Amino acid sequence: MAGKIKGIEQDRAKTAYNCVKEIVNAASIWDDFIKKYNIKDDKKKDVKKKHENVKKKYKSGAKKLPVLIKTNGLGQSLAFIKNRDDGWKIIYRQLTQWLQEKEPSLKETTELVEGVIKMESYDYRQITVECISFLNWLRRFADGLMEDVEEENS
Repeated sequence: MAGKIKGIEQDRAKTAYNCVKEIVNAASIWDDFIKKYNIKDDKKKDVKKKHENVKKKYKSGAKKLPVLIKTNGLGQSLAFIKNRDDGWKIIYRQLTQWLQEKEPSLKETTELVEGVIKMESYDYRQITVECISFLNWLRRFADGLMEDVEEENS
């Protein structure tokens, strides 16, 4: 049993690490975009500023979402973040991918929030625990890999 738990935690950690690295490494994507489309110097700042803003919102969201879920519930929290800014939308997408992989009943849903609110009470509680467990890893890696990123104040 201990090996199975260790395997689950390692899987969460590995996936969360890759999720955060996706955001950190996005800088090279922006640089490629700037080069490919020959963006002028005055516009380069706007592109880089947008990326910095996304990282800031992402890091802040990774830290705030577990508390939001514990306070308001998973369904309400997912509905709240679903259409917020890009940083939160990325977390929503990453959570969707993670939870659809772990919960067979969510594989068929196109919208995570819709699938979650249709769940039976027991399954809802289980998926909430899984979500918070995953987000704890996401928060840790966001803190560690994005040390240079300021957090959003609001």
